[in-house]
Amino acid sequence: MNYLELCQALRREVGASGTGPANVEGQTGEYARIVSWIANEWLRIQERHQRWNFAWAQGQVEVEPAFREYELDSDVAVVDHDSLYLNASHLHVIDWKLFREDFREASGAGIRRVAFSPDGLLRLEDFPKASATLDFEYWREPQRLLTNQDTPRAPSVYHYAIVYSAMAQYGLYENAPEVIQQAQDAFSRIYQEMINRELPDIGIQGPLA
Repeated sequence: MNYLELCQALRREVGASGTGPANVEGQTGEYARIVSWIANEWLRIQERHQRWNFAWAQGQVEVEPAFREYELDSDVAVVDHDSLYLNASHLHVIDWKLFREDFREASGAGIRRVAFSPDGLLRLEDFPKASATLDFEYWREPQRLLTNQDTPRAPSVYHYAIVYSAMAQYGLYENAPEVIQQAQDAFSRIYQEMINRELPDIGIQGPLA
């Protein structure tokens, strides 16, 4: 379901009046709350974990001989440190404080070690000898729903978790304990399946990029 369809599903579940919303933009009153709850609850679900399978992606950085520092794409949240390769050579990520002490100046020994500085830049121990491609895997920043057609990254079978999470917010707003309980029970079932299938195996490490 896309953003608009999720909002319409929430309206049906809670029995709100009308047949809308017809658009996620420009709403007022109850429909504005429905639109907001859907968007906010999708963010909250994503923020429960950083390494959802559906947030995984592959990235590249084109390195040049003149530079040792590189900015990653804005959607990069967490980099898998075991996945960094410069062409066919695996790169080792070391702690920033150690890197800062050992490689304040270029090592002159080629590029085997890298670090992520506190501002999120990727730092190389040496200047590249030639233009090359640095490949890596990462998990993306939480997705924001903004337009009618925006579709949550999670597999569609889990989209109703967003609806039920937002339904609990509706119950809180309306002071309706029975709605809250129904929503929480339904959400728990879907969310547990989502946890089981959409989180990587325990043991994948890597601090924030």
